[in-house]
Amino acid sequence: MSTFFVHPAQPTALSGRCEVELPGYELWTNMIQSVHILVGLLDVKKFSAALSSTLQLWPHAAGRLTERGKEYKIYLTNAGVPVEFEDRPHESTSSIVLGSHVIQSDLSGLLNSPRQRSAFDSEAPLLRLKIVSFRDDTTIGISWNHTLGDATAFFRFTHTFSQFYQGLHPVYPSPTFEKPVFPQPSECTIEELRPSMSHLHETYSDEELHKKYSERVHTSERVDWSFEMQGLETLCNSLRQRSPSATSRLSIHDSLFAYVATIMNRVLTSQIRKIKVTDSYRFSGASFASPDVAGNAVIDALTPPLPENPTDVTGIATSIRETLVHYRQHEVISRWMSVASHLMLAAAKSGKSFYYPPPTEILAVNSMAAIDWCSTHFGQPESHRHHMTGHGLLYLRVFGANPWRGDDGLWHAPEGRIDVSIVVPQGCRQKVLDILAQGLDSIKLDGY
Repeated sequence: MSTFFVHPAQPTALSGRCEVELPGYELWTNMIQSVHILVGLLDVKKFSAALSSTLQLWPHAAGRLTERGKEYKIYLTNAGVPVEFEDRPHESTSSIVLGSHVIQSDLSGLLNSPRQRSAFDSEAPLLRLKIVSFRDDTTIGISWNHTLGDATAFFRFTHTFSQFYQGLHPVYPSPTFEKPVFPQPSECTIEELRPSMSHLHETYSDEELHKKYSERVHTSERVDWSFEMQGLETLCNSLRQRSPSATSRLSIHDSLFAYVATIMNRVLTSQIRKIKVTDSYRFSGASFASPDVAGNAVIDALTPPLPENPTDVTGIATSIRETLVHYRQHEVISRWMSVASHLMLAAAKSGKSFYYPPPTEILAVNSMAAIDWCSTHFGQPESHRHHMTGHGLLYLRVFGANPWRGDDGLWHAPEGRIDVSIVVPQGCRQKVLDILAQGLDSIKLDGY
């Protein structure tokens, strides 16, 4: 295995600046990691040039985290981004990546992610890559520090990288780096919103986190499933006809999340009482929202207690929709972000990190189905596959599906298919799969 370093082309988009400020809400301590699979060999020279050009537009990714007094910043060092290269000519990617489903159990061998001294290690690169050349395929593993931006920012970085590799211009506007500063919340506001943010104020040391994650591995199982878009559209239309909500029409996502919640309530010994949906406000039109910001523009929308009937898919979907309508109000976003920023900065100062997802009576949902990861194909639109890891108990993750190779050896487009993954307590996996196998047509819309 060898390592080389790629520096941003000069001058960068932030030439003349020394740092990028990180308000408290930017201080997510985890990495977002993805693996892209391409057929055949990668042109490493083109890869390096494309990465250098991408870093010219996103120079904070070549920086380092710094703490100065009571503030955190990314110092613009223009340091080299490490790229590992490994050759495995006698192996196949199928020995690591099992099937076409987006979420995979373990991609660590395809990622450049050595253990850091702490979540805010000032010497650690914020971006790391790894290329692995297999017998028939090449993988590109990208590890992106969450302080660089949310999933949308990460996608746009990767898409720009893919475009440059193909000799094309970026599709998306260049990123902006001015971060809104939300007002300091009052103690009253903090106490009001704190119960809905348990995952932000219940923090743990690195040792405690490692223990909790290790325990989870041995007490839970992951369920993977795929839905055809036509079936989800039919379900959504049926629920719209029954929903009493006049605020807004139910979405396909509302319907899907509610359906999964009813399955959990048919299987688990304790019921799902609330649903927490990670939602982006970058396209909300609020004065503090920038669609192109290289940052984290997300909130967690928490429903009130769900309908008494735990399998009332119409009622649950309606509750999700009304909750999202409420949380998308600009004043609500601002209040939520001010408290989240306060709590996250306090966690960073304490040297501790968050444990995700929240308590077991809450179904946590994070959907990336609106992000077209298949378009980050590095010139292989028909065969490129994208994978991620990361799963927690009762943490529902949703993605657009990958292409897959049929028995005829040909690649088949996903055509709107949706992949879902969720981790359930041990002993529940087969029960969930049995219900899913009955199909969406078997749903009783009122739960009875």
